[in-house]
Amino acid sequence: MEVYVRIRGIDAPELKSKCDHLRREGLDAQQALETLAAASSRIQLTRISGDKYFGRIVADVILSDGRNAASNLLLAGLVQDYDGGRKPHRICNTD
Repeated sequence: MEVYVRIRGIDAPELKSKCDHLRREGLDAQQALETLAAASSRIQLTRISGDKYFGRIVADVILSDGRNAASNLLLAGLVQDYDGGRKPHRICNTD
């Protein structure tokens, strides 16, 4: 069974954004998460709940060494805090 997981507590730039810069930032966050996952022998989902979109869950993602994936992405500056409310507005930077 394949299940899509939204990581609790963070908001990453959208991969489908019309803005090239935001799409690149989203890809950077995705690559960082894939690197964390590949280096972890086990990934545990905790505090699992339903998401507002069908077929997706919200969960904490804990790596085999006990680190929280969301915290790592936040510390790296790749994502923003997200509390489930209105998403923060991201400005397209064309630098």
